[in-house]
Amino acid sequence: MIPTSTRANVKTVKSIPASVDAVAVFVHKPSKSATSYPSLPQAEQETLDRLIASGVVIGKSNDLTVHLLEGKTPRRLVVVGLGNVEKFSAECLREAGAAVARAAAKHRLPSVAISPPAVPADFPPVPGAKGDVSGIAGAIEALVEGIVVGSFDYQEYRGTARKSSENEQSRTIEFSIIGDAKQIGDAVDRGRIIGEGQNFARTIASRPGNNINPPSLAKVAQQLAAELKLSCRILDEKEMKRLGMGGILGVGSGSTNTPPRMIVLEYRGSRGSKDRPLLVVGKSITFDSGGISIKPADKMGRMIYDKSGGMAVLGLMYAVAKLKLPVHLVGILASAENILSATSYRPGDILHMYNGVTVDVTNTDAEGRLVLGDALAWGIETYRPAAVVDLATLTGGVVIALGKAMAGVMSNNDQLVDELTIASQRAGEKIWRLPIWDEHRQLMKGDSADLVNSGPARDASPLQGGAFLSYFVPWEGKDAVPWAHIDIAGVADTEKELPLYARGSTGWGVRTMVEWVRARASRQ
Repeated sequence: MIPTSTRANVKTVKSIPASVDAVAVFVHKPSKSATSYPSLPQAEQETLDRLIASGVVIGKSNDLTVHLLEGKTPRRLVVVGLGNVEKFSAECLREAGAAVARAAAKHRLPSVAISPPAVPADFPPVPGAKGDVSGIAGAIEALVEGIVVGSFDYQEYRGTARKSSENEQSRTIEFSIIGDAKQIGDAVDRGRIIGEGQNFARTIASRPGNNINPPSLAKVAQQLAAELKLSCRILDEKEMKRLGMGGILGVGSGSTNTPPRMIVLEYRGSRGSKDRPLLVVGKSITFDSGGISIKPADKMGRMIYDKSGGMAVLGLMYAVAKLKLPVHLVGILASAENILSATSYRPGDILHMYNGVTVDVTNTDAEGRLVLGDALAWGIETYRPAAVVDLATLTGGVVIALGKAMAGVMSNNDQLVDELTIASQRAGEKIWRLPIWDEHRQLMKGDSADLVNSGPARDASPLQGGAFLSYFVPWEGKDAVPWAHIDIAGVADTEKELPLYARGSTGWGVRTMVEWVRARASRQ
C-alpha cells in the first residue's frame, strides 16, 4: 500500500447525515446572514445567524469558530471565514478545506459534513488571476485538495513516549461533501487523488536519512511502479559508471554503502502512449551535509528535505497514474547522498559529465546541479521529450531573492513558462520567472575544465544553478528542447504552520506539475 499519511476519507452525499458529528459552512467578510445555505438545518441556520449577528463570526480568511449545538444528538457547527468576496478564489477554498481538516483533528471529530459555498461560473484560481477553474467542479476539487493536504499527519516515527490522547487525534476522519454526485463526484475524486499524491511526496520526504538513501528510495519507486503498473528502471553505480555519469557518481562517492541511483518511472496513458513524452526530473539528495565544503551544524538535520524535488516527481507519477491521464510521462529521480568520508569528492576535482562536459568542483555543497546535469543530459538523449521540467532545492540564493512564498523558474522557452504559470495559478503554488542571460552562463565557465559548479563570489547566486544546468539541455537553435528549471529551495518545507501545511515537508510542486501535465494531455 502506498503510504500517504492521510488521515481522511472524503465522499459525496446528497444531504447532511443525521449521525454526523459536525457540520462545516463558510462565510465571507462581511456577512449578515446565512443566505448562502438555504438547505442548512434549522438549528444550524439559527446558530449561524446568531454567531454572525453577535460579531463572533466575521468571515475573516481562515478564521475558525466551532460551536456546540444542543439537542438529542449534540453536534458541532464549524464556521470557516473566506475573507472578502471580491478576493474569493479556489485557493481560498483550498485553505479553508485545510482549516476544516485541522479543526476536525483538534476537536477529535470522527465525521464532518461540509456544505460548500456558492461559487460564480468564472471562479478564479487565485485572487486577481485571469481564467477560471471550471466553476463548481474546480471549486470542489480545490476544497477536497485542501481537506486531504490538511489531514496530513506523519506518524511513522511516533513512539511510546507520546500520550495515548495524542494518538487518538490521528484517527481517520470521515468527510462528506454535500452535493449532487453527478455534478461533483468526479471533482471530489480528482481532489482526493491529487491531495494524496502530494501527501505521498511529503511522507517520503519526511523520512530521515537513516531510512531513505538512494537504494532504499529506488525500492520505494519500484513499489509505486508495481502498484500503479508503471515502468521502472534503476541505474546503479556500475551502469552509471559505464555511461560516464561523473556528476552523480562524484557527489555520491563518499557514500560507499548506499551508492547513487538514477531512478526512472514511465507512465503511458492509453491515448498518449505514442506521443513524445513529457520529462520531469527531480533532485533527490537523500541527505546533504555539504560534503567537504561542509554546512553549518545548525539545522543540518533539515537537509533530509534536499530530496524534495524528486519526491514531487513521485507524487506526480502517483497522481497522473491514478487520474489515468492520456499522456506519456517520464519521471527521473537523480539520487545520491552528499556526505564526508575518505572517498568523498573534493574541491579541485574535475568531473566528466554524461554529455562530455567537464566540471571543476569549486564547492562540494553545490552538488544538486551535478546530479541534475547527468539526469537531464541522459534523459533528453534517451527519451527525446517534447518538454522538460526539473525541480530542485538548488540554491539558498533563490530564498534570499524570492523569500519562502514562491519558487523561481528559469527557462529557454517563453511558451513553457506561460504554461507553468497558468498551471501554478490553478494549483495555488506561486512561481516567478528569473533570467538566464549569456552573462550568467559565462559566470559558470571554468579554466581547467569547461565549467565550474559554483561561480565567483556568489554573483547572481539564485541564477547560477539554472545557468549551470543550461549546459546539459539543448539550449538554443533548431534542436532546442523546451526546458524549465524550478528552484523550490524556499517552498519545499516549512518551519512554521501555514494555512495549508503543518511544519515539515510541503510536497510543493506536485499540484503544479499535475496541472501542467493535465493541460498538456488535453491538447493532444
